[in-house]
Formats: sequence, structure tokens, C-alpha cells
Amino acid sequence: MIRHILKIMWNQRRSNGWIFAELAVVAAVLWMMIDTFWVDYRTYHAPLGFDIGNVWRFKLSDLDAKAPGYMPDSLYHSSDPEDLTRLMTQIRQNPEVEDVCVTFYSCPYSNGNSWREVKPVDGDTIYAAHMESFQMRNVTPEYFRLFRIRTVDGEPVYDKVAGRHNVIVITPEMAEGFYHGAPNIVGRRVYHGGHDLSSEIAAVSTSIRTNEYERPEASYFQCLEGETYNSTVSSFGASSAEFCVRMKRPYTQNEMNLFLDGMGERLKVNNLYVYGITPISSFREQQLSQKEREANNKISLMVFMLVNVFFGIIGTFWLRMQNRKGEIGLRMALGAHRITLERYMYTEGLCLLAFTLPLIIFAFNMVYMDQLDSYRQPLTFMRFLMTFGFIIFAFNMVYMDQLDSYRQPLTFMRFLMTFGFTYLLMGVMICIGIWFPVRKAVRLAPAEALHYE
Repeated sequence: MIRHILKIMWNQRRSNGWIFAELAVVAAVLWMMIDTFWVDYRTYHAPLGFDIGNVWRFKLSDLDAKAPGYMPDSLYHSSDPEDLTRLMTQIRQNPEVEDVCVTFYSCPYSNGNSWREVKPVDGDTIYAAHMESFQMRNVTPEYFRLFRIRTVDGEPVYDKVAGRHNVIVITPEMAEGFYHGAPNIVGRRVYHGGHDLSSEIAAVSTSIRTNEYERPEASYFQCLEGETYNSTVSSFGASSAEFCVRMKRPYTQNEMNLFLDGMGERLKVNNLYVYGITPISSFREQQLSQKEREANNKISLMVFMLVNVFFGIIGTFWLRMQNRKGEIGLRMALGAHRITLERYMYTEGLCLLAFTLPLIIFAFNMVYMDQLDSYRQPLTFMRFLMTFGFIIFAFNMVYMDQLDSYRQPLTFMRFLMTFGFTYLLMGVMICIGIWFPVRKAVRLAPAEALHYE
């Protein structure tokens, strides 16, 4: 049957050529949409590296000089670090509280943007030549326990940093840039903020992302313990701290307000006090609102394009089958079975789609070669000529960086999944476009169907 179908398709090559061109263009557009959806979906559902469940951020401030209970400087016998530590202790002692930590511009979804120059003391990669700036998160050791951050080996990071002074925790991306996968990274030292300061690497955490729409970046945590804690709190001020509390069970806003009322004076140390609370999930919603609007607009556009593609392909094959009623009637008059005719038409439509597959193979070859080595394969006219049509589109998408290779790498699995779903979807559309007119045509009496011939 396949040989017979190919012979007929060749004899009808003029009309089939236009259908083939349409399928190639549609495949290109559909592939781009599916690839975009693939990247967004995979990025959104990738691990964040932390957990914000039941975590609340307590808002801190200093009493005004005219406020009741204000302590003047003459009676003030403690420092900002001491006041903040005492407040953490008082809140942690409540049986409903699981853990407490303090950060400075480093809380999840806080839009913190602190950067510092860092250089490995004994690294042998490009970063060893000069200082590079990386995002820095100033956190107390309890931060890792509160947000459930683990090492790349699955162990709690808190156990690696508790009680240790002047240590940092780096992400895998930073470790790869510094040491290129070398073993025994823990224990090495890095310079930061100039060559006068150095810290020991206490652990390598899992990848940390700022939100669900971004990929993980190279960054590190500066553990605030001892003198590092005192100097940081004194520099920024205790009231500027991001005071995070994890409760042992989920709380509503009203329940948390009652919790604060029950804490009473324990929410105040000298002039430092808690004046409000906000769940971390609210900061997440605020930060993602713009991203989600953009994602919804993108999905709406994709749905609109998909509907157009759907009706375009179905309409093309619908009209094609309508114009071939005479051929169907002739085959029935010559004794062809109804089921055989339906199978024949489905196979013919799918063969037209399958003819674009060689272009896909060439397209992937272009993508894969250029991803690995564009030096040995120059961009010549012959190279474009041999990959005419859809291959040019696919090549341009990669070469002009139209595909999102920043958040998700261009891997064989990504290519296979996106193109596989593209062709599966197009195959379903073609079968729907063939099904109804062929179903009607094969149920006509042969004599009536021959009128169309």
C-alpha cells in the first residue's frame, strides 16, 4: 500500500507540494510554541532549593522618642546585635514557633540584590585571574534550617555551619565556576570584598533560584555568626533585619494577629519591637504577579495560534477529501472495502506529514553541531541551501538566540520531546480533517459517488 500511495502522491506532486509547504511552515510555528511552553513549564516546576511553608516575616522598627516605653540613650546599655539576638530568643521560646532566623536583603522573594566580589584562593579556572561579583545573602545559620536548605548530598546545611565563624555556603553553579567539578571543595577558602578578607567554604548547597521563572545563578551565603553577625547588624541596623519565623502549623492572618497579641512584651526589646507580620507567600505573590501576567499573555497568544493552526490543517485536509469524492467512488465501484479506503486516506495524509521529518533531522543536526562546535562548520551559502525551508527557520531560532537556551539547555531530550509532541499534535489534526469527509464519502452508494468523477 505504501508504494502505491507514494506513486499517487508523486503524480499529484503539484497540489501535494503546496500541502507539504504548509505542513513545514505549520510545524515550524507549532514547534516554536511548544518549545516555549516546554521551557516555561520545566523552569516553573524545577526545585527552588528552599521551602517557605508556614513562614512569616515579622516587621521590625525602633520606638519613636515620644512613644510610651521609649528608652533614652542614657539608659541604653545594649547594642543592636544584642537586642536582635534577645528578640530572636524570646520569640523562639514560644511553643508554637518552630524556628527563627535573621537575614539582610536575602529573604526569599524579597528582591534582595546584594553583590560582592569573590575570588577563590586556590582556584585554577578563569575566576582565579580576577575578582568576579556574585550575589551574596547575609543570613544567620538558622536560615538554612528554617527554609529547609540542604547540601548537594542531601544533608542539612545547618549542621555544617552551626557554631562556626567566618564561613560561607556556595551554590553548585559557583562551585562549578570556581573549581570545575574538582573534589573536596568544602574546606577551601575564597577572598571576598578584596584580598584582605577570606572565608572558608563550609558546604555546597543545592541550586537556589530567586523565583519560579528564573534559573539558578551562582551565588553564596555569608553566615552571620560571631563578629560577622555583630558587624553586619551594627552596619545595617537591627530594625532593617528581615526577621523570619516558621510556625509549627499553618496559621491564618487572624490567628497570627492573636498570636502577636498573646506574645505581649516579648515582641519588644528596649527600643526594638515588632509592629506587623506578613506571610512570605504574600511576597511571592507580589513578585510573581508581573511574571504571571506575562505568562498568561503568552499562553493566550499560543492558544490563539494553536486554534488557527488547528482549523488551518483540518480545513486543508477537509477540502482535499471533499474534492476526491470521485476518486473514492471509483475505488468503491472497483470493489475497494470501506475500511480499506479510510485506512488508505489516513496513511496518505500521515505520509505527507512524514515527508517533513528528514528536514527535522537536518534541523537537529544543525542545532547540535552549532551548539557544540560552530568553528569547524562555517555558515556558508551551501549550508543554508542544503537545509532550505524549515531548517533555515530552526537554525535561525537557535543562531539568533530566539529559543530560550538560558533557562533550559538545548538538549537532545528537549528537541525530542518538543518535536515529538509537535508531530503528534499535527498527526491528530490531520486525522480529524480526514475523518469526517471520508466517513461521509465511503457511505455513499458507488453510483452516486461516481457522479463526482
